[in-house]
Amino acid sequence: MAHIHTPGLVLRLDPDELLNQGARCSCDIDLAVKAQHYFLCIDSDAKEAIWLPLLTGPRVGSREIPSAAKTGHPRWTSGSSHYPTDQIWRASHKAVQRAASVAHDQTTGKTANAVALKFVPPRSDFPATVDTGLT
Repeated sequence: MAHIHTPGLVLRLDPDELLNQGARCSCDIDLAVKAQHYFLCIDSDAKEAIWLPLLTGPRVGSREIPSAAKTGHPRWTSGSSHYPTDQIWRASHKAVQRAASVAHDQTTGKTANAVALKFVPPRSDFPATVDTGLT
């Protein structure tokens, strides 16, 4: 399963596997998402990317991704999606591929889950609490 990790891509990832593979989260790990979630890529370079976990319902301070902005597998497009503004993840592309495999992500080149680029929040909207190395 090879994906091109670019802003707008959405993958189902296992956060425990991300951590096992060296990923970092901007919040206290006890407050980070648990279990498998969809994650939205918001920034990327040749080696790693910045990902937002997507929640199925609103939380205090979260923002919604419009349903019309979502494309891909019906499991992804049929539900509501909200992202926290206080949690971002930095992970290597290899870590993301392994976490997607563990989470049984169903994305393929023909059915890539995505958010339309104009609805992808800019990296500057998030606190610089994770040393991203990406500008």
